[in-house]
Amino acid sequence: MLSIQKIFNFNNFQKDGLFKDLFDIKSFVIVFTIFSLISIWSSDLVYNKTKKIKYLNKELEKLKAEYVSTKTILMSKSKKSVLLQKGSQFGLSESKNPVKIMYLEYEN
Repeated sequence: MLSIQKIFNFNNFQKDGLFKDLFDIKSFVIVFTIFSLISIWSSDLVYNKTKKIKYLNKELEKLKAEYVSTKTILMSKSKKSVLLQKGSQFGLSESKNPVKIMYLEYEN
């Protein structure tokens, strides 16, 4: 153990190499290098994930736009007037009488 007097005596710093024991530069460099590599790796991982999320958000916006346009086309093609016009090409016309619903009951 180092005594308090030995620690605060500045002349002993040079003789005993107290700084060498307290601050070993090799271990500091190794720890700092490992920490730097881990930090660079994690930032690269976060950057790649952010890039992927940005790409997927753009893709989602494209799909939403395609969905809306397809839905609009479907709605316009399923209007009654458009269906009557297409049916008239095959000789079909709109019925003058309302639709009657018939319910059948049967036994197995």
